[in-house]
Amino acid sequence: MPIAISRAAGARLRLGLCAALGCALILAACGDRAAPSPEPGPEPQVAPSAAPGAPAVATPPAPAEQGVRIAMRHWPAQGPERAVILALHGFGDAGELTYAAAAEAWRARGITVYAPDQRGFGANESRKVWPGAAQLAADAQRIAEQIRARHPDRPLIVVGHSMGAGVALAAAREGMPADGLVLAAPAIAGGRALYPLGRAGAWTLATLLPDRRWTGEGVPLAPPSDNVAAMRTVGADPRHFATPSSRELYGLVRVMDRAAAAAPEVTTPTLTLIGRNDAFLAPERVRGVHDRIAGAAGFRIYEEGWHWLFRDLQAARVWDDVATFALEIARD
Repeated sequence: MPIAISRAAGARLRLGLCAALGCALILAACGDRAAPSPEPGPEPQVAPSAAPGAPAVATPPAPAEQGVRIAMRHWPAQGPERAVILALHGFGDAGELTYAAAAEAWRARGITVYAPDQRGFGANESRKVWPGAAQLAADAQRIAEQIRARHPDRPLIVVGHSMGAGVALAAAREGMPADGLVLAAPAIAGGRALYPLGRAGAWTLATLLPDRRWTGEGVPLAPPSDNVAAMRTVGADPRHFATPSSRELYGLVRVMDRAAAAAPEVTTPTLTLIGRNDAFLAPERVRGVHDRIAGAAGFRIYEEGWHWLFRDLQAARVWDDVATFALEIARD
């Protein structure tokens, strides 16, 4: 269906998603330096985001040489707390931008939600500085450990969207405490599942133009959602960006590679979700990786879903499915 959105906002959104999923690689507009992923850095310290929205929760910030500040949104459960969700956003996005509406639905069902802005994104000082696939996974693990310590008697479900799903799957192999995983529109089809031409293009541009940023001009792509209002809101928000560098683009390939390699070793119950209208993912390639997850617990295709499953017009169905999955784990 045609989507009415401003040309500028549309270009930002399309390029950001293209970057996040490797589509720009195939279109020869991407890449990153072919260097090994950096070792995990200082432990992140949860800090309140300056952007308006739900109340934030903070731990005391550490000195700069000991840690970094990670902005996070927190939605406490209404009534008795039954489960906790750690929600990881996709490339160029922010926790609140992806999960605000979903979190309201989840908290109404007794689920507490934490949605950080991952390092390099959102309201963090590190915005537009690619941290590396290893660092993103290490951050997710450490944040999950902090949340587990605050809620030791409740199941912790880690939900990831797009890049965030790849980070979650990779972190689960490294020991991230989680009783369940939800991978939504997941950037996990790395390794053998990634198109060889895309990988070659990424490597080449990574080597030649690692710091070049791409605007998306002349790249005709389908929109990420059928929710025009959501696209306009995100496109106008200063926390969002969609001019990825070659370094970041190849970094996303590294995230997908780590996720695909992790799959056979992840025994955590895992639910994978994808929209039939997702123009940035090949469902059969995502399914191929999902089927190799040792703890695979379900694969769902939403016939009316797009890439932004948590913000599409039919998003309420997705929110409900995630909450049901979390509460089923809570009853086990």
